[in-house]
Amino acid sequence: MKFLAKRELKIADEEVFISKLAVQNYFGISSYLIEQLIAQDRLSKPTPLAPKVTGWPLNEVKQISFVSTA
Repeated sequence: MKFLAKRELKIADEEVFISKLAVQNYFGISSYLIEQLIAQDRLSKPTPLAPKVTGWPLNEVKQISFVSTA
């Protein structure tokens, strides 16, 4: 049983996911802009993380860059 618990922790450490809400809050963007990133293949389809919660792998979120027009 201990082996399974350690293996689950190892898998969790390898794949960190960021929720859609966290991405929106961090970058200050709307759901519409998230959908545009998905349409442009800058983000993959979101992965279900929990009921009503979706997100992306951390390494994919790190690749997002925005040009400020302010």
